[in-house]
Amino acid sequence: MFNRALCYALPPVQRVALRQLTTHSAQVAHKRPALSLERSRAPKTQTTYKQPFTQRKQYLFSEYDKQFSTSPATLVLQHHNLSGAEQLELRNQLKFQAQGAKLMVVRPKMFKAVLRHTRFANMENLFSGPSAIVYWNSADVDGIQAMGQVLEIVRPQRKLIVMGAKYGDSLVLNPSMLGDFVKLPDIDQLRSQVVGIIGNPARALASVLNRIPQRLVGVLKQRADGEGQEKQ
Repeated sequence: MFNRALCYALPPVQRVALRQLTTHSAQVAHKRPALSLERSRAPKTQTTYKQPFTQRKQYLFSEYDKQFSTSPATLVLQHHNLSGAEQLELRNQLKFQAQGAKLMVVRPKMFKAVLRHTRFANMENLFSGPSAIVYWNSADVDGIQAMGQVLEIVRPQRKLIVMGAKYGDSLVLNPSMLGDFVKLPDIDQLRSQVVGIIGNPARALASVLNRIPQRLVGVLKQRADGEGQEKQ
């Protein structure tokens, strides 16, 4: 919207430019961003009173959908009376101590609507009371290690409760599972352990086979020595 009186007071060229800019801004504002989460049913576009959702709600819906679907991992927190200074300190800790993690305070009902009819629908009950999510913008983050770093930051704080998390495209974790999950070794350590498990029987078999000729030589030598003594 623009002030018509102000518009007519401008020179013709500037008046046309202002109108074009205002029209373009309105089109961008009303354009609904593409959603990332796969859904079995399309999300609602109207309220129960058959009115379209406000631009603010549409923006929040698409923003929650984007951050949740693109982050390699997402933790759900419940917060209680965090002051502005405490939030700022928490954001700085997450950024510098948890591989650039970000904190977003969310509307629980809106986030439940985002998860509805997706493979993460069973996470709706995690958004109870004042809620926030911890997420990452980079796909290069080591999700398991990063979630462990977030837990080290969050758990000592009495105003924060870890409700659960999602990892990758389908894995949902409750708080106890999350604690065990972040203790898992990284992929390189797991590979070395698997190689070790597979290689142990082979090494044991090789050791046994190597000992057989040695024992055979020992037995033959003892027999030869015994026959020599009998001849004497």
